[in-house]
Amino acid sequence: MALSGDTGNLGTFTLTTQTAVASLKIDKISIGEITLDMLDVSVLATTGFMEEIASDLQKAPEVTIDYVWVQSATNISITGSVDTATITFPVGPAQTTTTAATFAGTAVVRAVKLPDLANGNVMKGQAKIKFDGDTGPTYTRGA
Repeated sequence: MALSGDTGNLGTFTLTTQTAVASLKIDKISIGEITLDMLDVSVLATTGFMEEIASDLQKAPEVTIDYVWVQSATNISITGSVDTATITFPVGPAQTTTTAATFAGTAVVRAVKLPDLANGNVMKGQAKIKFDGDTGPTYTRGA
């Protein structure tokens, strides 16, 4: 059997209204976990372990974008405005078409970290974008 697997090379991240994102030299996109909280239904007579049931709603993930800092580029900014965030996965070698998978939904830029300054290190910035759950996020598989 032939070896298979995809890498993240050529993946992209965009925000609809912040065109500065297009000029970022992104080197890592980390998609957080989609989670479901558990609700404590233990009573005073419960022994051993807490008794828990699943919550009604999932929590949307936060995305962390790491990028090589370019001082002349316009940085991503915190505006408090809702934007559409789209992560486009690279087209894998086993795909039969050029339709890439996407993960998209409405989101807000929650944090921006300026780079650390140190000898012998490339300066890197970071932004955290939180999906708000209003629209998506939705994963659409590639073809």
